[in-house]
Amino acid sequence: MKEKGYNSDERHIATSPDDRACLLSPDAVSLRSTSATPGLSFFRNRLFSFGSNSVEPASDAHDYSTAGIEAASATSQYTVLDEASASETSTILGAPHRNQSAAGAHLHSRHHNHLTGQYGALTSSASLSSCASQVPAQLEVESPDPRLFSDSRNDRFKAKAKYYLRYYFPILTWLPSYPVKAVLATDILAGLTIASFNMPLSLSYARTLCYVPERYGLLGFAFPQLVYAFMSTVPCMITGPEPGASVMVGQAITPYIFAGNPSPEEVEERAIVYVALITAVHMIVFMIMGFFRLGFLDALLSAGLLRGFLAAVGIVLTMDTLIPALGLSQLAIDTGVSTQPAAMKLAFIITHLPQAHGLSAAVSFISFGIIIFMRWFRSKYAKKYRFLVYIPDILMIIIFTTIMTWKLRWDQQGLAIVGQVDRPNIEMMSPLKKTTFSMFMDILTSGVIIALLGFFQTAVVAKNIYPDPPTDPRYAPPKNPTPSTNRELVALGFANLLGMFMFALPSIGGYGRSKANKIAGARTQLSSIVFALSTIIVTFGMLQGIYYLPRATLAAVLGLICLALLEDAPGDIIYYFRIHAWADLAMVCLVIGVTLAVSLQLGVTIGIGISVIQILRHATKPRIQVLARVPGTANTFRNADRPSHDVSETDLGTLEHVPGVMLVRIPEPLMFANTSALEQRLRRLERYGTMKMHPSLPAMRRGEQHVIMDLAGMSDCDTTAVKVLCSIVATYRAKGKYVLFARLVGDRKVLKLFKRAGLNRLLSYNGHRPAYYPTIEEALEALDECVFETPGAWVEEDDVSESEEKEKAFDEDDLVEGVGESETEVGSVDNEKVIMKSEMV
Repeated sequence: MKEKGYNSDERHIATSPDDRACLLSPDAVSLRSTSATPGLSFFRNRLFSFGSNSVEPASDAHDYSTAGIEAASATSQYTVLDEASASETSTILGAPHRNQSAAGAHLHSRHHNHLTGQYGALTSSASLSSCASQVPAQLEVESPDPRLFSDSRNDRFKAKAKYYLRYYFPILTWLPSYPVKAVLATDILAGLTIASFNMPLSLSYARTLCYVPERYGLLGFAFPQLVYAFMSTVPCMITGPEPGASVMVGQAITPYIFAGNPSPEEVEERAIVYVALITAVHMIVFMIMGFFRLGFLDALLSAGLLRGFLAAVGIVLTMDTLIPALGLSQLAIDTGVSTQPAAMKLAFIITHLPQAHGLSAAVSFISFGIIIFMRWFRSKYAKKYRFLVYIPDILMIIIFTTIMTWKLRWDQQGLAIVGQVDRPNIEMMSPLKKTTFSMFMDILTSGVIIALLGFFQTAVVAKNIYPDPPTDPRYAPPKNPTPSTNRELVALGFANLLGMFMFALPSIGGYGRSKANKIAGARTQLSSIVFALSTIIVTFGMLQGIYYLPRATLAAVLGLICLALLEDAPGDIIYYFRIHAWADLAMVCLVIGVTLAVSLQLGVTIGIGISVIQILRHATKPRIQVLARVPGTANTFRNADRPSHDVSETDLGTLEHVPGVMLVRIPEPLMFANTSALEQRLRRLERYGTMKMHPSLPAMRRGEQHVIMDLAGMSDCDTTAVKVLCSIVATYRAKGKYVLFARLVGDRKVLKLFKRAGLNRLLSYNGHRPAYYPTIEEALEALDECVFETPGAWVEEDDVSESEEKEKAFDEDDLVEGVGESETEVGSVDNEKVIMKSEMV
């Protein structure tokens, strides 16, 4: 289709490297430099476009005049232009006209704006058209505060304080643009839905797992969550006590709270203090990691460790849940099984199964069966009947069993109930005192491990719970900052700071409840605020309503969490078998085995230690490769030890090794960590020609060999690496062998470092320039010429007279500039600046 003013037959677009295409809106908007400097990047143009005057909209006639440009250029060097303000000699989308015969001829095609239903001018490039269709209007860049550039220190401080405040309190960013009509109802409903089943769970976490009164579990979900909602960058995240962390907290404090056969009251008092101290450890760890920007450490833990941790937590939680579900809690305390590993608890359950309380078991397993049935029914019919998602089945079961216990007096028949839950006071005090210092040191190690695992779990949730773009733009969330692990750590630190003063359970991000919050329709952090406020109302005004709540019902609710933790384990283990991921499979088995035999803390600690060792081993191992030529090619070399995309396993034996020459590739930057074994590996390659041979075997290759190092992947190096390279080259020089460097893409700093370290002197032959070559083929050709000559000494520029320097000495800066210019054309034969062959004897 041929539009007015457009020539559909002309299919051209400027592709000069100095031109930069820039699209700032769905219509044809571009950035044009009014200076003489071409080739400015997209981001620099965006930076200089701040504060530019707006221009008039494009006219239908596409009359390009220079009036708009001149007016805009008066205030800014770089101006945002549209069709109406672009002259015939300007650039559209950053590209210059190639055909000046007709105004607007280069805008030969039309682009449909899917957001507005209108058409705008764009080039015929498919990639640009697809990108332009996805540019939303909300991506407009905000102009910086002018006070940032003020001469007044006070003004600059106020401007920076505003940005810092918005950085650590994202609510100041998304709340002003909150779409009330679009997402308010869904946020409120999602918050209430999550509160309906998380509040009963918090009671179980507190009493069953951590041995503290139920109110401290509720406090862990109340005020800390409110603080976190104001500082969070993840809209759907719900924080609070987690089953895995609660299990580890309970196991960490068990040896101290049950020491000396204390009374139940003494156990409870000790547990309250120890739990508050572990929350303090969480606060300290999260604050340190957040403010020192250590969020990148979430990459240290492997997938096998995470799967093993979740499975181990599920097993331990199952054992801790079955004991109260069968009514054996008091017997477990009397026999001391509560402090034993999970394997001992399993043995206790099996041996004392005949002593289980029938009513407790019936209430627990029937409630669990109903929960599982509703879960299946909802997953099967929720897409057809949307209202099923919002049925609070867990809350309904809790209310029903509580009413039945009250009416039928099941508590008098031996059914354990929650009983009186004291209303928490709002008096805040710090558990960190001189009298509790010894207790703090007792649980410091365990608290740090629990906090680190909580950090890792929160980071995983933050990366996977971030809401996907909705199909309907009306339900899009407001402008929200990109999720940041470091800011999440700071938010969790402040949340646990408040929880510490309230003696609450530690708060971390929970995957299950966050995922449920997202499914329930949450779009912003307002759902978290609703959840926190609901918990506060129940905690301070409706606790008497849970007096008759059976503990067996809470155990059934915990059983759902156990199932969620264990249901993915078989599939992951089968997946590890299928792809032969033996390291991850061994990690899973190790963590689970140690957890069952000893404790969860020890299993996870060993897993973390092994993961860190694997990372250090990978970082310190030099990945040096031996190269061989592909048959029938002149300059195509592949790794002779491993198959590649064009060389199969069976074809490795057909690769051609160059006689008397060892071709090695260093595919990574050289640092102090990975250069310690470089010389040893070179000797091994010299003896065997491969890294697959064990060093105890006799040598497979005879005679000394020349060395050509392919340094295409060595983009950087440090002083330790240069020292090792000098040692390697000096060793070969002493043997009368040549060492040549090929495809060196190091920057000017690397080349200067080579010169200062004396590596250029060692690489010189017959007084000529160092042996740097753009391709391996040219290095081999130069080597053919070099082997017939006697190696000479490199003459430094400072050791010769001025006249001799002009005649003979090679200017190192020319080498640096030549190599720098050849980085983008390493394999080009036309680039003669770094070729030494012309200067070899």
